[in-house]
Amino acid sequence: MDEIVSNSVHTDDPDEEMARKVKCESCGSSVEGFFCVDCHTILPFSKETDYFTMMQVEKRPCIDLNKLKENYLKISEVIHPDKYYNASADVKELALACSSLLNKAYSTLRDPKERIKYLISIETDKEAPVSNRASAGTMEFFIEASDVCNEADTFIKKGGSGEDKKRELRNRLKEYKKESQGKWNNVLKDIDKIDNEWVAVLSKERKPLLRRLLVLSHELSYLTKLQSMLDEMMIALS
Repeated sequence: MDEIVSNSVHTDDPDEEMARKVKCESCGSSVEGFFCVDCHTILPFSKETDYFTMMQVEKRPCIDLNKLKENYLKISEVIHPDKYYNASADVKELALACSSLLNKAYSTLRDPKERIKYLISIETDKEAPVSNRASAGTMEFFIEASDVCNEADTFIKKGGSGEDKKRELRNRLKEYKKESQGKWNNVLKDIDKIDNEWVAVLSKERKPLLRRLLVLSHELSYLTKLQSMLDEMMIALS
């Protein structure tokens, strides 16, 4: 349990660090985390703590996913509601709330699209805008692939007879899925480049990087939607 607390990401700003801490009602200790190691009491997380700090990973566009999972499992073991089966109703409710928040933080940070959107929101103090348009190339690709999905959907609704046509549609969908994955990987490479720049500049100098990340988040949003459509149609044709 000590390891969970000692591995936390710290800041050079003592005021910010204190803001992330909560006071243990049982022993009075100032604690940053879900658990007081002094008296073994589960605690609510400070509202000032972001998901990156909560999961004890660096606040940047690209993170160590192995470390994220490792920290998630460690913290989850401490606060899992099953450990508080015989506790009071208040403690049970707190354990459930903490576990739910932990799961939300983990699912957000392990998904590059959601992680980028979340990073933008905490760096700008406002929610990242909803994606309404990607780049011209991605939009054109999205429309082309969507047309094939619509063609496959119409084929299925008409009975889906004809193995040759079914095979043709399935192969076309697979090609678009392969190409969409390639585009996804290229966006991740662009994010990785921004990540290298991110750590080299001060926080106040990151506005241009945030604008570029926002554009890339739109790309990921459209590609995610498209991949879901393609998967759905390929399953329907199987």
